[in-house]
Amino acid sequence: MALEIRPITGEEFVAYNNIDSAAFGTPVDTPEIEARRPIFEFERSLAAFADGEMVGSAGAYTFELTLPGGTTLSVPGVTWVAVLPTYRRRGILTAMMRRQLDDFRERGEAVAVLTASESLIYSRFGYGMATSQVWYEIDRRHAAFRAPFTPAEQEGRVRLITHERAIDVYTTFYDRWRRTQPGAVGRGRAYWEFFLRNPLAPVDGSGGRLYLMYESAAGAAEGIAHYRKKNTWEDGAPSGVVTVRDLLTTTRDAYTGLWRYLLTLDLVRTVQAPARPPDEPLRWMLADSRRLRTTRVVDDLWARILDVPAALTARRYLTTGRLVFEISDGFRAETAGRYALDASAAGAECARTDAGADLALDIADLGAAYLGGVRFTTLARAGRVRELRPGALRRADALFASDPEPWCGTSF
Repeated sequence: MALEIRPITGEEFVAYNNIDSAAFGTPVDTPEIEARRPIFEFERSLAAFADGEMVGSAGAYTFELTLPGGTTLSVPGVTWVAVLPTYRRRGILTAMMRRQLDDFRERGEAVAVLTASESLIYSRFGYGMATSQVWYEIDRRHAAFRAPFTPAEQEGRVRLITHERAIDVYTTFYDRWRRTQPGAVGRGRAYWEFFLRNPLAPVDGSGGRLYLMYESAAGAAEGIAHYRKKNTWEDGAPSGVVTVRDLLTTTRDAYTGLWRYLLTLDLVRTVQAPARPPDEPLRWMLADSRRLRTTRVVDDLWARILDVPAALTARRYLTTGRLVFEISDGFRAETAGRYALDASAAGAECARTDAGADLALDIADLGAAYLGGVRFTTLARAGRVRELRPGALRRADALFASDPEPWCGTSF
């Protein structure tokens, strides 16, 4: 089998989409394919051709990733990864991943990120599970707040807005919000236009999308959310389900106001909140906290470190300290080695060193801990990190901790 890997042309975009559709079993029509074109980066695309036939795909979006401490880093967001079912287990995915990481390094990019369709796939290419997301569900009848609350206590208000207004408000607000959330990636206007397209189309039995914003007394957006409602009835009584997404806020009033609105909707029994941050405050606001059920905890963002010094100096740290890492990398041997990190809240320095190592770990595990989404002590208990110098694990935990906890919340 002669294998060629190269970027695609505009004329090959439909065939490229069909690779993804076949691999995931979700064929799409031409209008849907064309809706994707404005957000697609052709120069970042890769397609695998076996004896001239397109059989695999891999692409990337250019994102700005928020790091602990409020700094940002330009990263490629890996996407569109697929191989035709008839060409699996022939090394095509591995070849595309190797070529793609080489391309990222040629661009000078230090970290690559992705959201995975399966958690088994990407660790062998050096990606580590860097953030998690939690899915919640609550019976609205048991959703009273612990402290009495009325809208009159707040200066701002919740507003329903149109689809067109939402595009404008969400684009501007999200760009401000995501700079405060480690793990978040940028979403430009084109992303929102694509993501919120077809607002009236039903999804899983739910009706059209409704858009919320929390507006301050001065008229500024302090929070956003959108939701869909499935109207159902049992024995003549309403038992509707509301599913809320992108509930994002910059003030406590906005957070409280949006949740209160959603938890007091008429004709609703259940409120579902998928893909939420692990440090969600809602549970601590409820009178009966047990009623907020966690229905799923899954991986969110995966990170692959390609340039250890550049990646570790880009973020900030909660304390001051020094660590020496012995890094192994079975997929890219050039990344392996020993690195000394001198870190603080003001900045960091990192370089290769011959000094004795404090911790030994794989590059995937450094990616997992990079944003503070998992403690080094947890990884050590799982047999994934070795402490070579007493006290190094606790020192690493303190240095890499993140407040707030990292969360992405963006699928790509």
